[in-house]
Amino acid sequence: MKTGQYPVLFLAAVLLVLALGIELSLAQSFSIRWGGAALAALLLASLLLLWRGNRLCAIMVLLLFFALGIVRLQAALFLPPADISYFAGAGAEVKVSGTIDDEPRWTPAVLPDGSRIYKVRYLVAVKQVRRPGGDWQKAAGKCYLYARAPVMPDKVARIGDAVTAAGRVRLPRGYQNPGQLDTALLLRSDGITASVVAGKGGAKTEAREGHAFRRFIAGIREHYRTGMERAMPKEDAAAVFAMLFGGYQGLSEDLVADFQATGIVHILSVSGSHISLIAAVMAWLAAALRLPRAVSAALVLSCIALYSILAGCVPPVIRSAIMGGLAFLALALGRERESRCVLLLTGIFMLLWNPLLLFHISFELSYLATAGLLFLAPVFRAWLRARGMPDVLAMGLAITLSAQLATLPVLAWYFGQVSLSALLANLLVVPILELIIILGLFAGLVAFLLPLLGHVVFASTSLLLGLAAELAHVLASLPGGIFYLPAMRWPAVVLYYFALGTLLLTEEQREWLRTRLASWRRPAFALFLALAAAVAVYRAVTPERLAVHFLDVGQGDAALVVTPKGRALLFDTGGTRDGSFDIGARVDVPYLLHHGIREVEAVFLTHAHEDHAQGCGAILKKMPVGHVYTAGEGTAAYARSMGIGDADPLLQKFSRAQEGDALTVDGVKVEVLFAPLAPEGGGTGNEVSNVYRVSYGRAQFLFTGDLVKEQEAKLLETGKDVRAAVLKAGHHGSATSSSLAFLQAVKPRYGVFCVGFENSFGHPKEEVLRRYEQQGIEILRTDRAGAIVFETDGEKMWVRTHVKQS
Repeated sequence: MKTGQYPVLFLAAVLLVLALGIELSLAQSFSIRWGGAALAALLLASLLLLWRGNRLCAIMVLLLFFALGIVRLQAALFLPPADISYFAGAGAEVKVSGTIDDEPRWTPAVLPDGSRIYKVRYLVAVKQVRRPGGDWQKAAGKCYLYARAPVMPDKVARIGDAVTAAGRVRLPRGYQNPGQLDTALLLRSDGITASVVAGKGGAKTEAREGHAFRRFIAGIREHYRTGMERAMPKEDAAAVFAMLFGGYQGLSEDLVADFQATGIVHILSVSGSHISLIAAVMAWLAAALRLPRAVSAALVLSCIALYSILAGCVPPVIRSAIMGGLAFLALALGRERESRCVLLLTGIFMLLWNPLLLFHISFELSYLATAGLLFLAPVFRAWLRARGMPDVLAMGLAITLSAQLATLPVLAWYFGQVSLSALLANLLVVPILELIIILGLFAGLVAFLLPLLGHVVFASTSLLLGLAAELAHVLASLPGGIFYLPAMRWPAVVLYYFALGTLLLTEEQREWLRTRLASWRRPAFALFLALAAAVAVYRAVTPERLAVHFLDVGQGDAALVVTPKGRALLFDTGGTRDGSFDIGARVDVPYLLHHGIREVEAVFLTHAHEDHAQGCGAILKKMPVGHVYTAGEGTAAYARSMGIGDADPLLQKFSRAQEGDALTVDGVKVEVLFAPLAPEGGGTGNEVSNVYRVSYGRAQFLFTGDLVKEQEAKLLETGKDVRAAVLKAGHHGSATSSSLAFLQAVKPRYGVFCVGFENSFGHPKEEVLRRYEQQGIEILRTDRAGAIVFETDGEKMWVRTHVKQS
């Protein structure tokens, strides 16, 4: 192959090896010094081979970019010694001073006692930090500052104002499970390395001059927000504002769920489709006015730039502006080939500039969808038109199909589902939403001069939103509208994109491939038979395995048991005490879908506390559940914990687990070893924790909920055999559980602590950890290891963790 003969293929290879280098660098740390030396050597070798015209030059360049990906990520992960993140974990409060770097977000909230407060989140560019009893010292980096206030101030702080607060510095941390968004990496890609929760003193702000342009843009956005809230209900205003400028604040959960089910949720955040829409409208206007091509191009690019500024010039908007504008211009001008090169170059430069984008879902979906529009849409469009489909329908179907197919592995990994109603939604709902975007932008501009007319146009967008929401709800309710797809492993992803790539081949290339495949048909068939036989023999001689997953749900308990035949049992489901985050909908259900689980045979709840039972409510609403077994607090206590009504038909699935009960599913035995009655006079609620044991062959797993020492002693007094290879540590490692006598009776090999990262309770307690260590029990913690998975064939046991343990 001659140099430059296949530029698209070569650039795609460069982008791929760069991404592989970044991925490898995240999984394994490398020395920047040695990486730099390797880069220099590869660069010299590449230049030498290029000078000599050697064909190995292309391979050397690919190796160069692979090494560049490794080194570039290590450099991106390096933080200067003064970064705010280095002040985390000190325990004591520090005082932080800096400037507000984005519009503050104020949210009303109701406390458990019924009083109302306001929560505020500032994005702060840190300038100084002071430790207790020390002097101010220079600091750097960005952090989120969270504070509370009894009332919202009359004059809200603006971008560029100074802010000071005392609080504890914490590292960003999400829920570390497969398929879960990595919160720390997402924030790091935007330069945010820590968070600070202000103490009782709150946050103090001081007005500063400067930042005129950014304040002007923020003022325009506030003008839009205020105009919408005056003309329509707040939830409608939040939805229209999200369509125009991005953000999920104040959105109706039902609307988001319907948009997700119909595959059009991207419309609620600024994406390439927004840019393409604005470019299309401006191009149509230029054509109607018969403007010269150069003037038309300038008009389109100017409007894209203006919209990007209005949307805040945040990285996702800039990426969308580049890729969305590129996709539209390519398809409109019929210059797909050149634009493919530009898209690949854009991806290479974006990853070199910020390699952490590779792990950002916004970048992944935007880039792959745009690639689908440029590479696949023209193929589908031509194929459909050749079969007599009108161009308008052919184009709409080609765009939907190409975007869905290009992003399918990412959708399967993060969401476990793909919308089959997306085509209808794109044909029926998206045009209405696009009209809302155009009218909303127009209304805000008109309102500067004619406020009444702007108000009327804003009100009309609310009516259109109601129509679009109703249509989306109907489509989301269609049977079979969602196709569930488990996460694809990397060999399947490679084969999938290879198959998609064959659609791009010319007829001559396809003929060559068919000829080659025909010549390889017999050996390939023989190899296939050999592999199939090997797999069949391996499965026949390998015992079936039970899998037990301990999910990372923060400060709560949740475990998934998957039988050898693939049926699912849950032991507790996690939750939050204040109900601020739906663990069931946003952690449990995605985890189940990620592993291809569509229904749950049974749920076993140890007791009714929210951090054990709350998530069950969302699971019951979102997927079939056979039965729910509870402790003795009564069904009403579980209904309150899950946030469902006392008369909800779902409660008919509930029944109290009785001591001595046993259930066997696919050879897996579940025993109720202990089901204590509620003590007279109440208590903490932990005293009624049920104890369940799961057995498969000679392997046992013991789930104790928040069982306290006194109840541990009562269980031991019954004389029952409580031995288990794996013990879920009681009450998250609190000193109220895990007595020495109980540990000696259970004799576990592993102790699993389901505990939240830097939780306010100080769990697990040091004395409890020492007790486990003294008994020779290997400790595993979800706050450090993330999801913990045990597999056993009934004799041997294997364990793996989502986060690599050092």
